[in-house]
Amino acid sequence: MLSFDLHSKRGSFELQVQAELSSAGATAIVGRNGSGKTSLLRAIAGLDQATGSIQVNDATWLESSSSVSVPTRKRKLGYVSQTPKLFPYMTVDRNLRFAYQLATNRKDQPSTKALSDVVARFELEPLLRRKPATLSGGETSRVALARALISDPALLLLDEPLSTIDLDRKRDLLPYLEGILDDRPLPMLYVTHDFTEVARLCSAALVLRDGRVLANGRVDEVIHSITDTDLPEQTTKSAIINAEYVNYDVEMNLAYFKINDQTMVIPMTEPPNFKGLVPIRIRDRDVAIATTKPVNTSIRNSLKCRIMEIEHAPAGPFVLIRLNCGTETFRATITRASMQELALQEDSQIFALIKSATLEA
Repeated sequence: MLSFDLHSKRGSFELQVQAELSSAGATAIVGRNGSGKTSLLRAIAGLDQATGSIQVNDATWLESSSSVSVPTRKRKLGYVSQTPKLFPYMTVDRNLRFAYQLATNRKDQPSTKALSDVVARFELEPLLRRKPATLSGGETSRVALARALISDPALLLLDEPLSTIDLDRKRDLLPYLEGILDDRPLPMLYVTHDFTEVARLCSAALVLRDGRVLANGRVDEVIHSITDTDLPEQTTKSAIINAEYVNYDVEMNLAYFKINDQTMVIPMTEPPNFKGLVPIRIRDRDVAIATTKPVNTSIRNSLKCRIMEIEHAPAGPFVLIRLNCGTETFRATITRASMQELALQEDSQIFALIKSATLEA
């Protein structure tokens, strides 16, 4: 378990946050610029002075009432910043070994297994004798993640670790992060503005506004419990589904995907260069609902779904419909009048007409 109740101040900005998070898995830390995301990570790491309490499993890192404050070097954590900084005069191998010594406060070298594990996981063998100046952005990020893990941390703090690299390199690095979550039962706090990363990595989300916790819980529940102004633009009112790429129609410039046993089509100007499952983002307001299979329509995507839940807003003209399509779920925002005219009920079988979808691969 990770729990904290923190207060810190930097200049005119004040952070006052309290939360209790799972002992395993990734929690997305989201919010608009200036909401306190990086300040929260720095306070937990002990890089910024804070008062209150921090508990990581059985370890107390901060308890102001008892004058307990464990220094950063003794907090068992891994930290990767937005622009990872490696020691420029050291090789990758030496960076990893030195990070181990600093993190564990020991003068001995990491065990052969500890070093070989991170080298293998992040495919660093070809890079070990190189210096940071010769590395690409993606290679630098891989080394930074390996360096954060080599000391076997109890908590991983990642502050937009993929924000400075291009889309192709980001696509290559996401599986490494997924592997960390699969193999190590440790809590991870993940700051990002990219909803694709949230959808692939995080099971929970903590939303900050002006240094305060606005919402905390499951990703889908949190995003739909607050207003768009409190989220990065990419995260607002949309869902990510996984679809399997099938083929490409060169004449019509259409890419075909399979969602369970149904087909989805997305216009593309050229054949895609990926294989297997890819994430597709669907905005709630780009989904219409029909009670019978539509014919003679320009909308190419019609998926047979089941209504999981109808969420009635306390006021206003819209309702949120949660839909299940085999193993995938997404949502539709329609008017209350449409819901009544179609006599929609939970567990009803309907057709979701998807007017627009975006590849996030």
